[in-house]
Amino acid sequence: MLVILLCVLGASHAQEVGDFRSVGSGNWTDSGNWETYNGTAWVGASSYPGEVPGTNDVYIIGGATIDLGSAIPSAISGLFVGDGTGGTDTLRITTTASLNTPLIDLQTGGFAIWTQNVTLTLPSGAVFAITGGTLDDGNPCSAAKRLVIGSQIYSTCNGGAGADYSFADLNSSGGSLSVSPGSNSPICEGNNLNLFANPSGAGSAGASFSWVGNGPGSYSFSSSSQDPVVSGLVPGNYTFTVTITETSGFNTSASVSTEVLPGVAITTQPSNQQGVAGSNLIFTVAASGTPTYQWQVSTNGGSTFTDLSDGSKYSGSQTNALQVGSLQTSDNGNLYRVLVQPASGSCPQLVSDSALLTVVVPTVLSNRRITYRVNQ
Repeated sequence: MLVILLCVLGASHAQEVGDFRSVGSGNWTDSGNWETYNGTAWVGASSYPGEVPGTNDVYIIGGATIDLGSAIPSAISGLFVGDGTGGTDTLRITTTASLNTPLIDLQTGGFAIWTQNVTLTLPSGAVFAITGGTLDDGNPCSAAKRLVIGSQIYSTCNGGAGADYSFADLNSSGGSLSVSPGSNSPICEGNNLNLFANPSGAGSAGASFSWVGNGPGSYSFSSSSQDPVVSGLVPGNYTFTVTITETSGFNTSASVSTEVLPGVAITTQPSNQQGVAGSNLIFTVAASGTPTYQWQVSTNGGSTFTDLSDGSKYSGSQTNALQVGSLQTSDNGNLYRVLVQPASGSCPQLVSDSALLTVVVPTVLSNRRITYRVNQ
């Protein structure tokens, strides 16, 4: 499944190895009209985009006009037309052509035109997006100017030939049917995951949705809601895929990856303790997950707490069991609590209840021997 991002202008794309950009006008299949990114710099291309496997994103920019009129043999990740710099960047469909890409996006400054009564074919589920650019729908406008997605005549210039939409419909709707799923990931264990389909394009109003998901421990998920809420997820990585289907039956899908970070829960709170002066005692806490601990003490009734560290008085200050040694009468009334932090460090820490220390002084009973002398 394909994650389709439609809201980013071409100028802001991070370049990756295998990207192509136009440096001149002319035929798509003329490598002289292209540069490619080699990981550190743009260099002259030795092949055209999609001529050999490994093409990433393709950009028509810089006021170039590229003519597409053949079947491009290898897949490309996406075609972005328009750089928003003021000039017009143009994709011209000159003869019947096919492009193996999940996305064509006419961005700001981008323009696409069918110069003859020909067909452009995209693979099943592909998206023809219009996010600031324009698809030419002017005269002469014929049903023979066709956009085919999969095996379906999705759009023609005038909407004829059994097409779902005209080119004007695509312009007004932001392009063909699409979803760009998102979520509130990453979330912490115990929180709900919110999924968002983010539908757009022609036919998105009134469309139906189908979500499926998978994750750790053979986890599976399904929903027909547009924006479902998922609860009870254990820590790990999940993938959720949404399929949007419009009333004519045309559909397209995209996926979103999500992450649930490990959290913690306090299952047993520290309890009040009483000890005799001079003795030792232990405060304990129990927590789920894989937390870290920090015990704290308040000597003023809970107004302020300070972190403890191990030494002559305390041990286990960063564990689930705090030992308080050599109790003194001055310890009486101290409050102890523990901060419980998830191992991930990204989820909020929990603060335990406070536990009271009571120190008692033993009562010493003295026995007095009285000796009587009897005079004889």
